[in-house]
Formats: sequence, structure tokens, C-alpha cells
Amino acid sequence: MRKVLGWSFVLIVVLGGLAAVLLSASVYTYNALTGETLIAELRFDQTGEREYVAHLRTGDRCEERVLPVLGDQWRVDAEFLKWKYWALLLGLDSQYRLDRLEGRYRTAAEQNAAPKLAHDLGGGTTVDVVSVAESLGKWNFLIDASYGSSTYQEIDPDNIYYVYRTQTGIITRTKPRPAQEPGAPLAVDVERGCGAPPTTWRRVTSWTDEHAKELVGLVQSK
Repeated sequence: MRKVLGWSFVLIVVLGGLAAVLLSASVYTYNALTGETLIAELRFDQTGEREYVAHLRTGDRCEERVLPVLGDQWRVDAEFLKWKYWALLLGLDSQYRLDRLEGRYRTAAEQNAAPKLAHDLGGGTTVDVVSVAESLGKWNFLIDASYGSSTYQEIDPDNIYYVYRTQTGIITRTKPRPAQEPGAPLAVDVERGCGAPPTTWRRVTSWTDEHAKELVGLVQSK
């Protein structure tokens, strides 16, 4: 009997640890809110009438995504998580995650009638921490609130747009795009050395989430 209880306890600990890692993998797609921080950089090249190519850099801004955008304006959406007070007391900061980039028209009529294009910026995980919290109902001990925040500006290829996150949402600041010699590489400021290895916990959660997705895919295929 003691052996059975012992193995049951070990199983509970292992399952609890796995659940914690999976939830951490979901949380790691968000970023901590500790002050006003530059989270994205955007510049545009026009390719046609109300058609542009957006050059988007996020995170440490080492990598650039090139995305088509339609309209007169651009908009970036972000999702915010605010934890319960007990979690804040333990040092778990509120989080944000970039969600979407899309074009925008000046009038609602044009927005409804003209062609539109949106790009997903969020990283999906096997366990969605928001869905888990909502499913718990009154037993939700994780999240106090989740909400979206957006910022948009007129598209001007002569400008560079910097998206900052604050404690309550995201904002945009604009600077003139510096003149560039033909063929010269674009100079980009980065927050840390490009190619720096992720933390051990980030590697563990990413590995667990990838294998959990494979397992879910095998189950769904049967």
C-alpha cells in the first residue's frame, strides 16, 4: 500500500511539473512588463496604389520580417495579461504579446469595401494560458484580466515607426527615415547580441511545447 501511495505521489509531482512547464511555454510567448520598452520597429516601401511592403523587426530586432500591407495606415495589435495580486507579490510581472499587423483605411466605408490583409505575429502554444484561466471560472487563480491594445499611424515611407509598450498599452513614436546610400546595409540598433542563446528555462519550455504539439497531432490523426 505504501508503495502504491509513493508511486501515486511521484506521478502527481511529475504531472504537476509537466503542467507547469506547459503553462510556462504559453507564458513565454508573452513578454514581461517592467517599464516602457521598444518592442517593434517598422518601415515601409511602396509597391503600388495603397500597397506597401512592411519591414518589421521585433524583440532584439536582429531578424526582419517582410510583409505586404494594404491601405493608407498600418496597425499593430498586442495582447496583455494582468496577473492576480498574489502573483504580482511573488514577482510575476504583467505580460504582453504582439498579436497582429494589418493595413487600415481612413474611412469605415473603405475599410468594409477595400481589400484587406492581416498577419499573425503571435506564437501559438499547445496550452493557451488565457483559455485555461477562463475555463476555471471562479477558481481562476492565474489571470486578473486579459485585454487588447492597438496603435496605428499613417503609412509614410519617409518615416520609421517605433512601437513602445507601456504598463497599460502600446504607443508609437515616429522618426524620419535616414537617407541610405544605394547598396549600403541598413544600420539597426539591437538590445543584445544577435544569436545569444536562450535561457535554460526557455529551452525546456520550448522543447516541451514542441513535443506536446507532436503528441496532440498524433492523437488527432488517429
